[in-house]
Amino acid sequence: MLRVWFNHWFSTAYHLINLIAQGSECHFIGSSHNADAIYKCACNEWYEEPRNITQEDYLSWCLEFCLKHKVDIFVPRRFMTIIAANIDKFQELGTKVLAENRDNLCTVLDDKQLTYEYVSQFLPEIVPDYAVVHSCEEFVEAYDRLKTPQNRICYKLTRDEGAASFRVIDERVEMAGALTEKPGFKVTLETAKKVLQLYNFAVPMLVMPYLSGNELSIDCLATPSGNIILPRLKHVKRYSLVSFKPEILQLCQTLLDKMALKIPINVQLKYEDNRLYLLEINPRMSGGLQLACKASGINLPSIAIKQLIGQEEKWQYPEFKDYKTANIETPICLP
Repeated sequence: MLRVWFNHWFSTAYHLINLIAQGSECHFIGSSHNADAIYKCACNEWYEEPRNITQEDYLSWCLEFCLKHKVDIFVPRRFMTIIAANIDKFQELGTKVLAENRDNLCTVLDDKQLTYEYVSQFLPEIVPDYAVVHSCEEFVEAYDRLKTPQNRICYKLTRDEGAASFRVIDERVEMAGALTEKPGFKVTLETAKKVLQLYNFAVPMLVMPYLSGNELSIDCLATPSGNIILPRLKHVKRYSLVSFKPEILQLCQTLLDKMALKIPINVQLKYEDNRLYLLEINPRMSGGLQLACKASGINLPSIAIKQLIGQEEKWQYPEFKDYKTANIETPICLP
């Protein structure tokens, strides 16, 4: 029986674990620095991770963990970049890792500036206008250059996850009509400047026009039978829409062929004026992958795990049409 370890992940790892369990007999080990992480309910063993720790010390902790708990397969998310860069150390212990750093790509994809520079070499048309700034003064200059009467400006750290630092500059949050509207990620320009004047820019900031169209989350996996590409349009009238549009499939085919990675990839795109633009590429499964799997009938997590251990699982696309799928709630873990 395979011993599969998920370290600190999104709560939706609960669904990924259950999808893997449908295709293989596994013993699941989970860990997190959140003692109440919901995917604890899907695991056979559970451990608490150190919260405040450097990447280097965490790498050592992971290696010791794999040795101690006889981990066959490690599915990392926390500090994935340094783990991917040291896969050989895990392999020496007999642990296979669902990560890859071919041509330093995991490091590149961890940084939005480096990602845009990389993709610009072969798909420049999907890279939006942007500026990388290293001070509040540079931020204001970039804002003035990129702002037009028709657009809004947004910003985020070049290394970020889960849109933690993402903000949209929108002066309407101070208007009377905003009384009954949630501000969400919106801030005024003056508020943005006050915050950024206190920031040391150890990680630079990416500034760009806000793309107002629908957002796509596309989970992909290269397999011997061809590339799996599962495009999911997010937040469409309270449901997700899996839509196999030719332009999306072709764009992702190009990305997959160029990167040549053999692990799950998540591509984030957004529409603006009927054009597709790149937000980011994550070398891992997305938090909403279970929705695309449910709609398409393709169990991508199971296929990825089997592929990692040298087994091929057959799969096929459904009819190329639109599939609506409601968000799947994660159950509460009861004592």
